[in-house]
Amino acid sequence: MTEAEWLACADPGPMLAFRPMRASDRKKRLFGCALCRRIWPTIPIDRSREAVPVAERFADGAATAADLAEAATAAVAARHRVRQYVPEEGEFRYRGTGVCSWVVGSDVGSWLVGAEDIPIWVDAAAAYGANWDAECKAICGLIRDIFGNPFRPATIDPSWLTSTVTDLARQMYESRDFSPMPILADALQDAGCYHPDFLCHCRGPGPHVRGCWVVDLVLGKT
Repeated sequence: MTEAEWLACADPGPMLAFRPMRASDRKKRLFGCALCRRIWPTIPIDRSREAVPVAERFADGAATAADLAEAATAAVAARHRVRQYVPEEGEFRYRGTGVCSWVVGSDVGSWLVGAEDIPIWVDAAAAYGANWDAECKAICGLIRDIFGNPFRPATIDPSWLTSTVTDLARQMYESRDFSPMPILADALQDAGCYHPDFLCHCRGPGPHVRGCWVVDLVLGKT
């Protein structure tokens, strides 16, 4: 894959096969969580949904391995319950609960290898009205948001890390509301950042989620 192909790609499979194998487990887990949140309507059981914030907290060191294991046990039980008690549309709901159990798995990287599970997310989203091609394109946007551009790994100048920049990034990360990303671009530029990759990403259409490479660099996360 070339850089131009990476930037224009609308098929998540080749992108995931190319990049996340070299990404941190934190990034992989947050990517899985972002996908789960995209198919929230297909996840009908609270214990499945509860697995996602546990996985996010674990990714950031705010939950223990025991917390993760407990959430995984509950999510797997919820998955089996859906197959047994929700026969209508059961397969898509089963898939939705299944991906929640995967994001709290101890070896989160294993289910992203080769991107063989991406069609599960797309199928589940399509079952609830999402357009297949549009959903694939949106997932590619998530990949670029979280994993960045592997052809031009970015670094951040410490002089850009003003209190305004770091406060904005922290607020977005904690709230999951990334609508102020263009304001972050302005704050970075005010701090002396004229790097087009940073500014264009912040001012672009997104999507932006926890794990966004710009926010992560500002907050010192990997």
